[in-house]
Amino acid sequence: MINDGKKFNILYLHNESVMGGAEISLLNLVKRLNKELFIPHFACSKDGPFIDELRKIEIPPDFVQFPSIRWPNPVQICNTIRNLIDIIKKKQINLIHSNQPRSNLFGAIAAKIKNIPIVWHERCLERGRFDSDNIFSFLPDRIICNSGAVKNRFTKGAKTDTKIRTIINGVDLREFNPELNGSIIRKEFNIDEDEPIIGTIGRIDPEKGYECFLESARIILQDFKNVRFLVVGGAFNNPSLEGSLYEMSVEKGIDKNTIFTGFRRDIPQLLASMDVVVLPSGIDACSRVLFEAMAMRKPLVATNAGGTPEIVQDGITGLLVKPGDSSGMAKCIKKLLDDKYLAEQYGNAGRKRVETMFTIERNIRETENVYLELLNENKK
Repeated sequence: MINDGKKFNILYLHNESVMGGAEISLLNLVKRLNKELFIPHFACSKDGPFIDELRKIEIPPDFVQFPSIRWPNPVQICNTIRNLIDIIKKKQINLIHSNQPRSNLFGAIAAKIKNIPIVWHERCLERGRFDSDNIFSFLPDRIICNSGAVKNRFTKGAKTDTKIRTIINGVDLREFNPELNGSIIRKEFNIDEDEPIIGTIGRIDPEKGYECFLESARIILQDFKNVRFLVVGGAFNNPSLEGSLYEMSVEKGIDKNTIFTGFRRDIPQLLASMDVVVLPSGIDACSRVLFEAMAMRKPLVATNAGGTPEIVQDGITGLLVKPGDSSGMAKCIKKLLDDKYLAEQYGNAGRKRVETMFTIERNIRETENVYLELLNENKK
């Protein structure tokens, strides 16, 4: 192991400027890195909420454009690689950690030219599209996958398998504390204490299954008249989606029971107000809300797809349903509304599960171990 007191400069590459699960996970990592060993630096493509968060923790990024490789422009590609090499030289970078497919190939080429290690962090599930990361998986020194489902994207082969590390997301158990009181949220939205709240949290996107959630709400309201539904999240790339969902709630006659909060930062308080947390996504690699809800002792109803079954234990910490099965989703939610004791059991089991398996400390430690492996290898 490296133990000579040297600090290592890590360059993180990130293309998106919005705040989503990948951005929160990356911020959680750099905030908690062992600063006695690692100094984080960033190369990003444009200003936005994510960049604002970096500046708050005193990490001013360099700006580099990461052009599409589907329709390659040789001049843009050369400029990007040249800019990354300049940053590597200027900041004396020892290792690159690329957080998104858009930046992976550029980071790998620059790393190979400068003879430093490159890590790709895979956080998504490609489905029938041009999967450049799979094609070029021989380039990175390590591939971190945030679930087994993501790992399964990659072509089986001895060389690829040995470089993959599955590191599932972690949650800060102090921030997501089940003792938090959700009354402030109920007061904000004028929800009585005796009105159950069913909530879903995440970026508003066509593949997130919100139509299924709203249809399950319509079914539930046939039997439970006083239930309220919270849809927490914003549509950064297509704001019209929020309006479309609201119109859908009006068409279904559930708009008076449904609240669209938009983008929020007070996720722990919102979770504290909820009786059941739902993940209706058609497919999710490793949704942060699952860990956060379990940390808050909330029972889950989620789709049996992607990396979700690796996190939620069906019949132990929550209930799993087929993607798009709104009637099945409604049935599961009603079961938890009817059986408060069962809901409490699931919530307690979820908290124990994250305490044992999904802490942010475990996530950071395993990621730092990947860095140290590579830095030791590169030193030889």
